Amino acid sequence: MTRYWISGASFVALAAAAVPALAQDAQRRMDVTPYIGIDQVVMAPLKGGGDVLTYTNVTAGLTAEVQNRRVEAVVDVQYNHSFGWGSQAPDQDVLSGIASARVNLARGLSLNAGGLATRVRTDGLSGATSLNDNSFTSQVYAGYIGPSYTTQVGDFTVNGSYQLGYARVEDSVNADFLGGRAGSFADSWTHSLLGSVGFGPGTVLPVGLTASAGYNREDASQLDQRFENAWGRLDATLPVSRTVALLGGIGYEKIEISQRSPQLTDEGVPLIRNGRYVTDKSSPRALVYNFDDIIWDVGVLWRPSRRTSLTARVGERYGGMTYQGSFTWQGQDSSFGLMVFDGIDSFGRMIMADVAAVSGSSLNVVRNPFTGDLTGCAFSTTGGGQCFNDSLSGITDANFRYRGVAAQYALRRGPWGWGLGAGYSQRKFITPQGQSVLISGSRDQNWYGNGSVSYMFSDSDSIDLVTYINYFDASGDRLDVLNFGAFTSYYKNLTRRLSASASVGLDGVQADDFETIISALGQVGLRYSF
Repeated sequence: MTRYWISGASFVALAAAAVPALAQDAQRRMDVTPYIGIDQVVMAPLKGGGDVLTYTNVTAGLTAEVQNRRVEAVVDVQYNHSFGWGSQAPDQDVLSGIASARVNLARGLSLNAGGLATRVRTDGLSGATSLNDNSFTSQVYAGYIGPSYTTQVGDFTVNGSYQLGYARVEDSVNADFLGGRAGSFADSWTHSLLGSVGFGPGTVLPVGLTASAGYNREDASQLDQRFENAWGRLDATLPVSRTVALLGGIGYEKIEISQRSPQLTDEGVPLIRNGRYVTDKSSPRALVYNFDDIIWDVGVLWRPSRRTSLTARVGERYGGMTYQGSFTWQGQDSSFGLMVFDGIDSFGRMIMADVAAVSGSSLNVVRNPFTGDLTGCAFSTTGGGQCFNDSLSGITDANFRYRGVAAQYALRRGPWGWGLGAGYSQRKFITPQGQSVLISGSRDQNWYGNGSVSYMFSDSDSIDLVTYINYFDASGDRLDVLNFGAFTSYYKNLTRRLSASASVGLDGVQADDFETIISALGQVGLRYSF
């Protein structure tokens, strides 16, 4: 009953929870496929100058899907090493993938875990292809694990969960490149503890009541930053018809964000090493943000069927009005989710919520065939997909007020497969004066869209088309960046284990004070599955 206002990034998890998953009951399935591959890639500039670059990529990966009464897991992970031809094409390593697992340990008790690995640009050209230069790329890792428990005690439903998460960004960032920023995210640990007890409408009273409480904490290495959030609330659900119910909730919340000071040079300037502040461990912990007040909201729930659910709420939180809502629909071979969100977040907590939202089966992880990178979204017809574009754009160490809207649609019908993801968000930064280029109260905005379509001509022939666009409107003197592109790939099974692929594509990036760069890419390759 409380997850709707904790993190807007987890809207697809709401979609999966709002309706029953299809074909999960007695079905047993195990499909584990390790593979190796080799392909040849060429990249040629169409606009903006540059050299023609050639790479030989060697890949090793694993896809797995397990579904039975005790385990539900999906894994898609790949390691790619690119051997560059010539001095202008440096060798590169990319580890990318998504994993999600749920293990039923006992009745009502389960263990949940998941992870993400991918690569992003850190020179301000968010989303642009990194084939031509790996000097300013970052490897991102995120993972979580924790138990959840639910049981029925008479008319009362009792729920509890704990999640331990870790996020890390590995790079060689310095403060000298245009678009760079002092205070880049390094790593953080997160803890999330939730509990609730309540009863539904018509069981004990005509109105359903749920009491819930939670505690969230993030400890980031950058300036020993700490986020703490403790809350408790009572929610009521009053049905007014067979499909409509009125919602209301009131509670209390306390949020504190604190950090230590950076070390100073002899000139009194904050000391920066590898693009990050050097923490003065002896400095006292300073309070950056403090919220302590009553929170409330009212709204409506519309559920015309087990497959469809709409929730809309308005209330007061963070010292002002908040507006939130969600719509989910689950078809037999398709799903749709829409979320309007408002919260206080950080990169560490946001990427963790994105990873935790991935669940279910039939997960389609879309990759860039030229680099092996994730293109931004993983689609699922059972409502467990997620887009990571927003989290990976403009990575920063700062906390921020996070508001926006996100939507995702997936369809698998006959030989056709479709996936669409889009969203908009605004980040209003919460930072101390003098310690970041992100000025307190400044805003970043991000728009993104991803689309994919696939068609199977036969059991051995298929084709897909992927398009993407992302516009990051940065505050201050950082770069505003538009990234766009499209590629199409053809796949042919030569034998039961050996397959071939060919891809062509375009990738473009436009940034402030830079000439637009558009590149053509081509790829041919072979893959052997064990």
